Amino acid sequence: MARTGVLLTAFGGPDCLDAVAPFMCSIMGAEPSEQMLTEARRKYLTIGGFSPLPAMAERIAAQLERALNGIPLAEVSDDDGGTLGLWGGAMASLRTTEPVRMPVAVGMLHSEPSIEGAVAGLVESGARQVVVVSLSPFEAAATTGAFREAVSAALRGHQGVRLIDSAAYHRSDDFVGLYADNLNEALHEADILANKALIVFTAHSLPVPDVEADPAYVDQLRETAAAVAAGAGLGGPSGFDALPGIDAFGGPGVTAPWLLAFQSKGRRGGSWVGPDLDDVIDEALAGGFAVIVVCPVGFAVDHMETLYDLDVKAADRVLSADKEFVRVAVPNADPKYIDALAGAVRKVL
Repeated sequence: MARTGVLLTAFGGPDCLDAVAPFMCSIMGAEPSEQMLTEARRKYLTIGGFSPLPAMAERIAAQLERALNGIPLAEVSDDDGGTLGLWGGAMASLRTTEPVRMPVAVGMLHSEPSIEGAVAGLVESGARQVVVVSLSPFEAAATTGAFREAVSAALRGHQGVRLIDSAAYHRSDDFVGLYADNLNEALHEADILANKALIVFTAHSLPVPDVEADPAYVDQLRETAAAVAAGAGLGGPSGFDALPGIDAFGGPGVTAPWLLAFQSKGRRGGSWVGPDLDDVIDEALAGGFAVIVVCPVGFAVDHMETLYDLDVKAADRVLSADKEFVRVAVPNADPKYIDALAGAVRKVL
């Protein structure tokens, strides 16, 4: 019987077009307008008709369960290794058939499988403590904070079960090293030594009042961006001044300048954390940069913000100006990311 269960939490996403409306309703706390719903469905159609996040979270959970229980990771073919592999049909389960002492479940904040259902399943399996590890690597009220609140609420119906937060992993060697490797691969592809290039680390923007109330999100992003930049040989943050009018965390870089920018602003009014990615791209194009390399360090798993906001919207902005756009791969279910998550769990046990 399992004494410790692990809950892998994430924001969620619709697994089909019919699930877009309830997903948006959960996020907004109200029914979306027909215009908003049509726009959202169009975006999901553009990336395949659904969010790959729920299926990828299950894949990560299956591999994490193996890692935590001393079972070798399941082999995944090259054709099925990334997000695109999920679009070709139903994903074969990677769950081990061996008994496990530490089960791993997936719980989503705004879609199925729900956090409440996942907690109930872990408790039913015998768990007396639940370790919560988030697929959002950076602390923010809208993600990790909301996940924690949802887990706490779910545990109220299960007396005597202890909640444990996993350790932070945004600065772990595995997470930073994986992103540095992926960035180096993209820099080689872009041939930045032969072209005037700009490296842009990106993360989801948040309203300024939220960040002023808790600066951990931006502080942690800066730590990770600086560590990845150093790991990729770009040098540390020493002041960014490569684009007129753009005030940002970054540096001149050893081979190309780099900065941290923010993307995917929500509909809530007021000021949002910047600089905004669109503004950075516009200034970079005006400044004669030939290649823009975007490294979405704020995201561990592909979803709308990477597959549409970057691969479609940002890419079109750059390619329409006859310049080159390169997007760095996110971790998804890479074994190094599984190691980072496993390490974050083990540190608190």
